[in-house]
Amino acid sequence: MDDWSYIKTALVFSQTGHIVYNGWATAMLGWTIPWAALFIRLFGFSFETVRASALPFALGTVFLFHASLRRFGVTPRNAVWGTLTLGLSPLFVPLAASFMTDVAGLFCVVVCIYLCQRAASARSDLNSALWLLLAASSNIVGGTVRQIAWLGALVMVPSTAWLLRRRRGIPVIAVFAWLASLAAVLVCLRWFRQQPYALEEKIYQGPIRGLMLGHMAAEVTKAFLCLSLLVLPILIAWILGWNSLARGAKMRVASIFVALLCVALVFGQRGSLDHRIMPWLGHVIGTLSIVPHTGEMLGNRPVTLTVAWRVVVSFLVSMSAVMLLEQMATREWRTRFQASVQLTQAVWILGPFAISYIAFLLPRAIYFFIFDRYLLALIPVVITFLLLLYQECVGERLPSLCTVMLIVYALYTVAGTHDWFALNRARIAAIAQIERSGIPTTAIQGGYEFDGWTQINVAGYINDPRIRNSPSAYQPNREPVNLPSKCRLDFASYTPSVRPKYFVVFSLMPCLQISLYNPVTYSTWLPPFRRTIYIQEAPLNR
Repeated sequence: MDDWSYIKTALVFSQTGHIVYNGWATAMLGWTIPWAALFIRLFGFSFETVRASALPFALGTVFLFHASLRRFGVTPRNAVWGTLTLGLSPLFVPLAASFMTDVAGLFCVVVCIYLCQRAASARSDLNSALWLLLAASSNIVGGTVRQIAWLGALVMVPSTAWLLRRRRGIPVIAVFAWLASLAAVLVCLRWFRQQPYALEEKIYQGPIRGLMLGHMAAEVTKAFLCLSLLVLPILIAWILGWNSLARGAKMRVASIFVALLCVALVFGQRGSLDHRIMPWLGHVIGTLSIVPHTGEMLGNRPVTLTVAWRVVVSFLVSMSAVMLLEQMATREWRTRFQASVQLTQAVWILGPFAISYIAFLLPRAIYFFIFDRYLLALIPVVITFLLLLYQECVGERLPSLCTVMLIVYALYTVAGTHDWFALNRARIAAIAQIERSGIPTTAIQGGYEFDGWTQINVAGYINDPRIRNSPSAYQPNREPVNLPSKCRLDFASYTPSVRPKYFVVFSLMPCLQISLYNPVTYSTWLPPFRRTIYIQEAPLNR
């Protein structure tokens, strides 16, 4: 992932005391940089030392999310199930084992949720005001790690204040907190824009055309399905509600099932089914032995979940979501929803935040695509509403089917994350084998992360056309066009310092030559249990 860039910034800060970007970070990184630098000064530099510095915030996220679920009125047993669904998800575990900013940003959001709950439950008006001020101020400081987390101070705190608007002094305090938060955000953004080699993602990137809206609709649909996959250990409880549906609802659900089956058969015949089934969105989940081509290295990796298994999981996720929507549409459910005090509080604290967060994802869906890790901050919101809905409209205890699904979910996630680390250890072993023969790192294409690290060590920055304040730094990199398209990484244009003669690949590429170096075999916890990384050489006539 991107944490090699962030780790370099932390390393430079530990040496110089300055925050220095390197042409790849669009997140501000904020307080995680001095925090990681402290670990470097105490324990010495290594990638694992910096990644370990993020673990306290991963643990804090899990702890506070459980406390928030209990404060929303979720029963003790269900709160544990909801917390484990987040903490053992195929997004949270790999990200928590990295120095990415997603978990740190989620930590700030969960802290804001908890503090807003304390404000809502405080007995005195003064205590409510103090909790709101603490929520806003801590979120402004915390949000420097990842700007989207500032929606806590800008949206969640005001919506909580609206819930408490009849308390004395709260409206005035809320207006003051919002204006101060907005000013602080603008100052931070202005500072970030002035930093050399900092990248700024613009919300508006050009005219919006009809085809782009179709692309947005497709990305939003995939995001909804991917989010449903991430909360499946709870969402699957609604599969058991078949008998409670009216006859018309059963006909609609059956029709959707048949339609999905027909669509799957058509795309399967065309050979394009692989891109339309789980995990739907790319970047993190697919690396857990699910997607064969992930883009960080040439070739295809072995997978555990074949297309057939992915189709089964996709149907399970889709039908669970359909069953939930059908049951929510009944009059009885709507009545119970409106009468629930816990659901009302959750709607005011979490609802506007979730809507705003989704709104900020839409530009990505229009101009580019949505990464699965962008959904991380929405998982606690969805889990909270699913648990409250189940308790209000079905029963107090989640069914045993949820327990079974959670166990399968957890075992696969932990094993998949282990195998991801094993793969990367094999990559490093392959690269070390080449380096021992005297080949410089700039002549080795070791994959996305390794090449990025090589580039910033040699040139000082990633060769990105979006670089601000140093426009002359970017130089078009035409070297990759001398290789066939199948032997070019998309990332190669960003790393002109890397002129590869040797390539570390997932599988043997026909457009490259066999080298004299031995392949590296490694063991995994998921089948196939023995996998191999290969080393190839550029063709002589390149």
